[in-house]
Amino acid sequence: MSNQSSESNNTLMCILSYFGIFALIPYFTQKDNAYLNWHSRQGLLITAIAIVISFGLSVLTFLPAIGWVAGLASMLFSFAVLALCVFCMIQACNGKKWAVPGLSAFLK
Repeated sequence: MSNQSSESNNTLMCILSYFGIFALIPYFTQKDNAYLNWHSRQGLLITAIAIVISFGLSVLTFLPAIGWVAGLASMLFSFAVLALCVFCMIQACNGKKWAVPGLSAFLK
C-alpha cells in the first residue's frame, strides 16, 4: 500500500513540476529526489522564460503597426508553452528526463 502511495505522490510531484509556480512545491519538498528536483528546475525555467517572452509580446501589442501581430504571436506562444508543459508532464510521469532543447545547459 505504501508503494502505491509513494508512486501516486511522485506522479503528483511530476505534474506539479510543470504547472507554473507550483513547481516550487516539489523543488522545496523533494530536495533529496534528484529526478523530481531536475524536473522542477526545468519547469521553473520554462515558466520564467514564458513570463519574460509573454511580457515582451504584451508590450508590443500597444504598438499601432504591429500590435495585432504581437497579439497573435502571444496567443500562439501561450498554446505552445501549454503543449510543451503537457508533453513534459507526460514524459516525467513515464520516468523519462526529456530536456527541452537549449535549456538543458542551464539544468546542470
